[in-house]
Amino acid sequence: MQNNIEQEMKEILSKLTGGEPDEISLDADLVNDLGIDSLKVIEIATEVERRYKIKIKDSQLVKLRKVGETVALLKEMLEDKT
Repeated sequence: MQNNIEQEMKEILSKLTGGEPDEISLDADLVNDLGIDSLKVIEIATEVERRYKIKIKDSQLVKLRKVGETVALLKEMLEDKT
């Protein structure tokens, strides 16, 4: 499940950044490495919420800095959902 979530998150990020999913590392900084601004963060959250049928709180969004942190949060939220 972790690998699927990781790959799907990379696909969402690549769609918004124009990069390739395989070029996005878990250590990549969302702002500095991928150029994701606050508007794109909202787009990411909306896509994740739609895809996984979960709700991400604003307080959770502001804490996300790296791709790996985003994947970990999503995994945690999905485990809590079951």
